[in-house]
Amino acid sequence: MLGQILIHLLFASALTATGFYAFALKGKENAAHIGRLLFQFTAIGIVIAFLGILWLVFNHRFEYHYIWNYSSKELQAWYLFAAGYAGQEGSFMLWTLWVALLGVALSAFGKKKGIESEIMVFYSLILSFLLLLLVIKNPFAFVWETFAKDGVAEGFIPQNGKGLNPLLHNVWITIHPPILFTGFAAMSAPFALAMAGLLKRDYQQWVKFALPWTLYATAILGFGIMLGGFWAYETLGWGGFWAWDPVENSSLIPWLVSAALVHTMLIQKKTGGLVKTNIVLASIAFILVLYSTFLTRSGVLGDTSVHSFVDPGMFAYIMLIAFMSTFLLLALYVMYRRKDDLLFASATFSMQSREFLLSLGSALLLGSAIIVFIGTSWPLFAELLNQPKVAIDPAFYNSTHLPLVILIMLLNAVSLIARWNGKKIFSNYTSLILPLLLALAGTITSMILGVTDPIFVILTFSAWFSLIINLELAFKVMRARISSAGAYFSHAGVALLLIGIVWTSRYSVMQHAQLVQGVPNTVLGYTLTYKGKERIEKEFIDREKYRFHITIEKDGIISTVAPLLFWSDFNKRQSAFLEPGIDWSFGRDLYISPKATGETGGVPTLVLSKDQKERFPTDSTRSIRFLAFDMSRMRSGPDSTGKIYPSAIVRLFSASDSIEISLRAGMNMQTTEITPEPVKLPGTTHRLSFAKLLAKKGDLANSQIEISFEDTSKPIPPKKEVFTVEVSIKPLINLVWLGVILMVTGFFISIAKHKKDLL
Repeated sequence: MLGQILIHLLFASALTATGFYAFALKGKENAAHIGRLLFQFTAIGIVIAFLGILWLVFNHRFEYHYIWNYSSKELQAWYLFAAGYAGQEGSFMLWTLWVALLGVALSAFGKKKGIESEIMVFYSLILSFLLLLLVIKNPFAFVWETFAKDGVAEGFIPQNGKGLNPLLHNVWITIHPPILFTGFAAMSAPFALAMAGLLKRDYQQWVKFALPWTLYATAILGFGIMLGGFWAYETLGWGGFWAWDPVENSSLIPWLVSAALVHTMLIQKKTGGLVKTNIVLASIAFILVLYSTFLTRSGVLGDTSVHSFVDPGMFAYIMLIAFMSTFLLLALYVMYRRKDDLLFASATFSMQSREFLLSLGSALLLGSAIIVFIGTSWPLFAELLNQPKVAIDPAFYNSTHLPLVILIMLLNAVSLIARWNGKKIFSNYTSLILPLLLALAGTITSMILGVTDPIFVILTFSAWFSLIINLELAFKVMRARISSAGAYFSHAGVALLLIGIVWTSRYSVMQHAQLVQGVPNTVLGYTLTYKGKERIEKEFIDREKYRFHITIEKDGIISTVAPLLFWSDFNKRQSAFLEPGIDWSFGRDLYISPKATGETGGVPTLVLSKDQKERFPTDSTRSIRFLAFDMSRMRSGPDSTGKIYPSAIVRLFSASDSIEISLRAGMNMQTTEITPEPVKLPGTTHRLSFAKLLAKKGDLANSQIEISFEDTSKPIPPKKEVFTVEVSIKPLINLVWLGVILMVTGFFISIAKHKKDLL
């Protein structure tokens, strides 16, 4: 109850802070001071509320619905921490926490620059909306309040919680969401600063203030997105890091817009142009963050995405739409009020200047964002048009982005050579000879190694050209000041990322293999030997988890991997969860994804449905057909040993005749264990047994039967485990990760270059 009251109190506090900042805009003395104190009080309260959720999680207070829904007694400490933000309510709280903490810093910055009220009236309103969502989806709600319609009695306390989805049992759950939501929160700052610039009629200064915040938001959000890609690659076992899933895309869209915004802000800071563009892009980037939240938290993509959250309820659904619509209308209203100023804020760029080429590059980034937006939102559009609600095929994104990416890479390289306010792109043509030759050499090498598709050859050349130009310029400027090299490092990182994507997405090879325990098997040039499985995490009764040990040998070099297969109470053990084994190296990854387990050897068996006819696994000249069950011997009930005796009527076919026989087995009523009664076929060495009943719920008469076939003239082959896997080689995939690290590093170096604007 105290937690629920605290959330309501914090919402009132944030809303009141917004009101006082609004009063300060009208010249009310001390109103900004009161607004600041209220915002700080709200931020402290949000920290307390978040810590309160964690305390409830760690103390297994399952009377709270959120705690019951996302934690359990079996979770380790780091997963209990992650449970604090793994669900809808917790993720809203984490986002609110970061907005509040960044808001304290933004408030202090605004006070120093004399624009605190103009910034914080918008920023406090953002925090108010987030807290309103927490009022609706309160993480401190009790179980009996949530399930009141189901008759759950007040005061009921579950003995244990549902726990986390096993796919979230990974170290990245403690890293990826906090970073991603930091990026979401940081996107609020450029929006608030843009609105403040409009209120102050200061259309140049706000860009200087907002650029470091935009760089930070873009760096953190981009890093968070790619950490999610690495998590998928390392854990899900499907072999990729990006599937163009609607929820993945929803985070990418605002990042693309913010990346374009960084470049257009640099143009305005250098030339004074693109005033309207930057205000619009700062607004759109933030509103797209809200749109991303709507897509992932409203449940509208539940049929088309593997990531989307459950339906939060109609009231929360409406509030998400209201949240997004409010700030869209608010931005449009403020821009409309300043339309006369903005109409005169225009500039003309020479088509051969750096600012013009950077503008084109930004436009291409926005084109990518539009494509992804349309594709991601298509299920919503289709539903409105009464069309089938299906996700867009990934091939759509791949085919539309190839020419865009080529142009972006070429424009990036050329724009860096051009001059600001220049009238001629190339003042010294000889300076291009070495980069072009090196790019050509890199492309030819890639072709020799296997890049043959013309479009990918062109993409590879553009990436090499951009990489070399950026590295050359980075090393030149580093001698004078390392902070000036940030942009070049970021662009070089993108080029490396693209080279890695070309290789791993187009030139990966894959093969299925059945690995018999102890028997070497050659797959894709590697000798794989399955050594056996090992049960792990035995201390947890809610799971059955195995590590499958595989040795890999090639050219005398031996390594080992250990894919995982496990069953969990989370899905009532209906299907297995899996994690791949990866043999990492710089040039390639050998990626081994588990698919199934089984056995070879022992007595051969067949599973038959009613009227199904199959050949004997021990004699191809004979066949068997399952006719029906005979339950007549079960009418008297179990015998003194607790067994009943079902029979299966089968017809056996040979080249000369056919006979009908009955196969009986004893079944223990308590354990359902089967004790077969073998039947020897006259004149043969074959023995058949009713080995297993595969019951079909609701239709027992059509259940399946497993029959064993033994040839007594031959020894029974020993049983061995069979581990079925999908093996793939991912060439140069580590350039993807290296490129992301270099790109993010460049962003942070650039922040250092512009930090004077924060002082």
